[in-house]
Amino acid sequence: MIHVSGDVVDVAVDGIRRRFRIGRGGGSTQVGSSLGATTFVEVPRFAEPEVHSAPGSLRAPMPGTVVRVEVGPGDDVQMGAPVVVLEAMKMQYTVVAPAADGTVTAVGVEAGQTVDAGAVLAVVDDSSA
Repeated sequence: MIHVSGDVVDVAVDGIRRRFRIGRGGGSTQVGSSLGATTFVEVPRFAEPEVHSAPGSLRAPMPGTVVRVEVGPGDDVQMGAPVVVLEAMKMQYTVVAPAADGTVTAVGVEAGQTVDAGAVLAVVDDSSA
């Protein structure tokens, strides 16, 4: 037997009936019963990227491991050229130069490094385009 209403869940399992009260607020959920109470805190699935970063920053689209860095500071790159290769969930993903040709001004990662989603991998300056 299960009964659910706004903030109460009434359940019978193996002939034992339990009533749970649910409360939500402030990014958490509280569940209480005669057995005690528990609080569940909601956490973001992926960290939000920093709001401020250098123009031309290439960010990791997902958490993963850097397999290869294809460029170095001072290298000229054309649109679509591979910059960094990431591996996530046994698949490789190539981060490429943005929509304009430019010069790599910084590389913030190295092979073997683990990165979070949104981490700055490299910066490409396309101001000369």
